[in-house]
Amino acid sequence: MQQKQNIKGFTILELLVVITIVAVVSAVGYPNFMDWRKDREVRAATEDVTSMLSSINTQAQRGYFPLVQFYVVPSVACLSNCKVKFYSKGMSQDSLSNILNAGNPVLCTMTNSGTWNNHQVDFSEKKISVHIADKGAVCFSKDGSYFTKEGRIKNNLNVSLEGRLTSDYIVICTTENATVTGGKCATNQADGLVKPAYLVEWTRFGGISKFKWSGSVWTRL
Repeated sequence: MQQKQNIKGFTILELLVVITIVAVVSAVGYPNFMDWRKDREVRAATEDVTSMLSSINTQAQRGYFPLVQFYVVPSVACLSNCKVKFYSKGMSQDSLSNILNAGNPVLCTMTNSGTWNNHQVDFSEKKISVHIADKGAVCFSKDGSYFTKEGRIKNNLNVSLEGRLTSDYIVICTTENATVTGGKCATNQADGLVKPAYLVEWTRFGGISKFKWSGSVWTRL
């Protein structure tokens, strides 16, 4: 004859205690998780931008192209669900010579066709915001002689990095943060910059550096 088993279950009170504990832990952990996720999104875009800048400068240094460009196209007047397009391009020697021979050249021309059309090196599109509200570009060459900025990047205001001022950079932040500051990332605390935000700096000779916003200053990564 089969013996009866002494099977015990959870009481209603025990279940309520467990559910309460899970709810409290979730409520405490969720904001931290969301902050971490937003930081990862902005950091990933920063790494993409850094990689694109490094790659095209390497190609310029190796002589593949006499002139290379990093081109940024934000969503104009975007306040939600914004995306930014990043391009890197190379210009052939023939195209560069034609522009130089034309007189009063705009070397860092901002176009997706014609001069740069057949020499796009890389492309990335990210759901983040940048500090410019319209397109901008920066161009590099092997010896720095054709270093040029156009569009909104040409009008960059100086920011302080490690006690010095520079206008050669791009700031990347979340779309939520940009919404508070008119649809683009702020560049300093006084203008409303908050975490998470990153900055990529370049030099005319292709040097690339990354910085993270601490809440009060830019710190090198």
